[in-house]
Amino acid sequence: MKEQIVKIVEKYAKYKIDKNLNLPYHDGVVYPQPEDGKKYLLYLHIPFCKVFCPYCSFHKYSFNEQKAREYFKMLRKEIRLAKEKGFDFASVYIGGGTPTILPDELAKTIDLVRELFDIKELSCEADPDISDELIELLKDRVDRLSVGIQSLDDERLKQTKRCEKFGTANEQIENIKKLIKNFKIVNCDLIFNFPDQTKEDILDDIRKLKELSPPQISMYPLMYSPSVKSDIEKNMGKIANTKEFELYQVILEELSDGYVQNSCWAFSKQGISLIDEYVVDHIEYLGLGSGAFGFIKDTLYINTFALDEYKKKVESGLLSTQRHKIYSQKEILNYRLMVDMFGLDFSIEKLLKKYGKEAKQKLFFELFLLKLFKITDKNYKLTTFGKYIFLVLMKEFYIGMDLVRETSRQGIDRFGLIIK
Repeated sequence: MKEQIVKIVEKYAKYKIDKNLNLPYHDGVVYPQPEDGKKYLLYLHIPFCKVFCPYCSFHKYSFNEQKAREYFKMLRKEIRLAKEKGFDFASVYIGGGTPTILPDELAKTIDLVRELFDIKELSCEADPDISDELIELLKDRVDRLSVGIQSLDDERLKQTKRCEKFGTANEQIENIKKLIKNFKIVNCDLIFNFPDQTKEDILDDIRKLKELSPPQISMYPLMYSPSVKSDIEKNMGKIANTKEFELYQVILEELSDGYVQNSCWAFSKQGISLIDEYVVDHIEYLGLGSGAFGFIKDTLYINTFALDEYKKKVESGLLSTQRHKIYSQKEILNYRLMVDMFGLDFSIEKLLKKYGKEAKQKLFFELFLLKLFKITDKNYKLTTFGKYIFLVLMKEFYIGMDLVRETSRQGIDRFGLIIK
């Protein structure tokens, strides 16, 4: 029965994503005027990597130092434009690509953001290629550093081409130790459900990481868009989801010792709540940089992906939006149900306070199904199976976003230039 429910959920998610993430292109797309006194989350995207991981479908281009320095300069100009347009921020999330690819440029960008806005928390992604320069530049600038470890098994690191990029598991462990000593919060990402991964494999990864006692651990299911699926299977074997729930149960049991669950795939030491999924805690956010996403009021915005177009827009005094889609209240309610459940923070009281009495009526069928299939208990708290269901939904959502990225990148070369 559970397998059937999972298959239905996957099909339903794919249908909704195909319907809701089909974003048209528009000339002159602009963000609305920000609300007076409102503080949004600011997302900044750094789209450069020195080497591409075979499973990754995030927005990135081949690293060229001159091009990357020019990009950081344009990004700081766009940040100033957001300030001029009246936006204010209390939280910042910096993703990629590899945000730390030029530590000095990243430091300048963070300094500008903190100069222009009263920032309370700043999170930044990083890969395990940790230099002393990076630590020195970022340790007092970044509140939370999220490091993509993905595995601490040397054979898997070789399969995913990460060993040659970032070193052996032992070398990465030494880097993580240095980070934990220097940063307020360090999050370590691991991926589970690789094609040949066993329960023993994932337990070994988690236990090695727990010995380091990082403040946060995030356990992501293997996610991929169709364009990278063949690369994954070529390097690691055929992808299947038949063991995913079993592995997830192992993860929940192992991390229950010493960690508190913050979302369906994030775990923290007691008292730490700042997590990767900024969309969970922030209903509205502004995205700046090539390929960044933003959501304001009822509209999803996507920035231009081509670097030459990005520069042209910013130099013209415009934020770099290129695509957008307006959503109905019912669609927004369904989305908030998903992210609040995923973030283990759903309650009827919270729903009614934010969206009014009619919200419960509009979600009547969805809430009924959650109880019927024992995804939640009678108080809408997720069961173990329910946590897995919302992990699946969020995974499909991110895969859908990857497909949006792929359509946005059509006609653009590996270096971010429009192919004439």
